[in-house]
Amino acid sequence: MRKKLLQLGQLDNSLKIRREGNFVIIPILVPVPEDLGVDYHYEVAEGDFEERTRSEGDYRKAVKVPDELIPLLPTSFDVVGDIVILRLADDLLPWKGPIGGALLSTFPRLRTVALDKGVKGEMRVRDLEVISGDDSTETVQIEYGLRLKVDLRKAYFNPRLASERQRVASLVKKEEVVIDMFAGVGPFSIMIAKYAEPEIVYAVDINMDAVEYLKTNIAMNRVKNVVPVWGDAREILPTLPRPDRVIMNLPHSAREFLPDALHRLRPGGTIHFYFVCERTSAEEILAAVESQGQELGKAVRVSRTEELKTYSPSASVFSADLVLVDGS
Repeated sequence: MRKKLLQLGQLDNSLKIRREGNFVIIPILVPVPEDLGVDYHYEVAEGDFEERTRSEGDYRKAVKVPDELIPLLPTSFDVVGDIVILRLADDLLPWKGPIGGALLSTFPRLRTVALDKGVKGEMRVRDLEVISGDDSTETVQIEYGLRLKVDLRKAYFNPRLASERQRVASLVKKEEVVIDMFAGVGPFSIMIAKYAEPEIVYAVDINMDAVEYLKTNIAMNRVKNVVPVWGDAREILPTLPRPDRVIMNLPHSAREFLPDALHRLRPGGTIHFYFVCERTSAEEILAAVESQGQELGKAVRVSRTEELKTYSPSASVFSADLVLVDGS
């Protein structure tokens, strides 16, 4: 029941679950629907709960590592559903098991701790090693009321872009045609379909596993105007209607596909372009993008840019909204 409430985004993690006689009392955020899809009886009642007082750093007090390594313990990590994804310094790798165990004991809602060995291959999938908990890396992420199912070993998912996905969805105008060139399991596409009024969203990905999860997520979130497309975006793009908006969330190589997107985009349309670079090089990259457009006979204007998240000590992931000027 706790796991089901967590998947639905209704478990109040700020309060402690408690026992009262033969009952287990679970704190919730909003009224529970009549059918949770579980086989056992439950009832809704009012009660008092004790607050949790843990903070993210508490797990470091529970893990047993040499004192000189304590400063190397990560203070932040990604959480997707009930799975923690973290990176460890090489000196900490011999203690990865105890570190994972400490995280699970500190955060009871978590099920699995996985070590991130980097994004690899054409399918841009994380190489994950489970260091504590359940070996399964399939989970359900809740963001802005959406339920997104993903297996993190089979498809890439970045939980840190939730607010960016919501921002993009808020910009989509009624009856726009949108192409999500590297859709993954569909977080951008489904957010747009759920909270905007596009005519249609074409969600393209070369990873068949990702497309299968995308289909599942379309059904889970009951959106009807997202079309999943399996294939290479460069080959698929010419076969689709000309879009008003293109999403290019492939930070390491989106520039390689930019000419294809610009040739298909309608004048006045927008490309949401994501790239990773040294922080001091962002303006240079964007100037190069504008020059690249000029070489193609396309007048491209950068209307907005933002540093989204840290990638390394000196590099970050950036977003840029590129507008194709009318007449191009």
